[in-house]
Amino acid sequence: MLAPILTAMRVSLFLARKSIMRENIGVTILTIFILVLIALNLLFVPALLNGLTTSANDQVITNYSSHIILNPKGKDTQIVHVDDLIRQIESIEGVIAATARNSIVSVMKYKNKQGDEWRVNCTLYGIMPERERRVFEVSKYMVEGSFLEPRDRNQIVLGIQLSGSDDESVEFYARSLRHVHTGDKVTVSFGNGIVKEYKVKGIFRTGFISTDIQAYVSELEFEDIVPSAHETATSVNVKLKEEAVSRDIIEKIKKIREDLDFQTWEQNAGIVNSMTTSFQIINEIINFVNALVAGITIFIVTYVDVVNRRRQIGILRAIGIKGRPIISSYLLRALFYVVIALFASWILFVYAVIPYETDNPFYFPFGPVFFTPDFPLLVRTAIILSVVSLVAAFIPVWLVMRIKIMDAIWG
Repeated sequence: MLAPILTAMRVSLFLARKSIMRENIGVTILTIFILVLIALNLLFVPALLNGLTTSANDQVITNYSSHIILNPKGKDTQIVHVDDLIRQIESIEGVIAATARNSIVSVMKYKNKQGDEWRVNCTLYGIMPERERRVFEVSKYMVEGSFLEPRDRNQIVLGIQLSGSDDESVEFYARSLRHVHTGDKVTVSFGNGIVKEYKVKGIFRTGFISTDIQAYVSELEFEDIVPSAHETATSVNVKLKEEAVSRDIIEKIKKIREDLDFQTWEQNAGIVNSMTTSFQIINEIINFVNALVAGITIFIVTYVDVVNRRRQIGILRAIGIKGRPIISSYLLRALFYVVIALFASWILFVYAVIPYETDNPFYFPFGPVFFTPDFPLLVRTAIILSVVSLVAAFIPVWLVMRIKIMDAIWG
């Protein structure tokens, strides 16, 4: 029972090998080259999308929202007894750290020595610097000066989207203070009517715009502006261990306090999700075009070959070789092209594209994006190219096999 199958397989392999060996070397190289370019495209866009999503999510967690955000519930505007709440939260298994923030709307103004003046609307945050460092990584992104210390007064730290810092590449430069640097003084008018002058202690640039439009003062300084903020917070941010599940931690916090609303970092990543969805659509369109080009390439190469060898195919059929081994030989040849192209494209991607992109990353509004090798992505690319190539190779051979033997021999 197996003998006919094995014989057919051997015939198919023999015919495929002879076909490849007799193929014009230039045509073979060109075919493989086109498939390599297509495979690189199929690898490139999803890798960019994966890197973009990973980078954006990491920025949301480490520089903007943390894993869980606690807000006052209902009509309450402040979370009370916040120090005790933080101690209890940090005692929960799976929690790394928690920090409290107070916020107030303000208008910031800067006037240079020439008398020119700029102003911006912003939200100013009162933070606990030591706890802030344990939950967020903003302090690691200082481009000028240094981050706040717990006892700092009359000092402020600005995101570069507010300061401008004479860097016209900043996205919101036209709406920033433009020329503010460390050591300069800015005047802040708060929503409660207080006006105060601050010395800029430092400027940070995380690459995440939603963070880089923020301004920070110490908790002590904020309590001078808003005395009622003592032992209260407008939000509490919680950082979790990698293996911790946000939903489980939220349930445990609910047992501690019932007067809280909860948000996860995913709920604060709306713009990221929107961009990811758009990129997914673009990716599918590009994949369709790539698959179409691959199919056309294999179809043309196979069609030209079977037309030129139609008489040989007719003779093979006349001497008793069935159609299935002949068709299989062309399918095997198509797979040969695909395997070589996949191997070459993966080597180029891992050892050329990724290192180059690591040194010259793409920059998006939430920071740099880096590619990473992804074996499932290679499998997906292999499946797409293989299926398309097999179908494209099958069609012209099948059409020739429908011709009568004598018609094929005599042309």
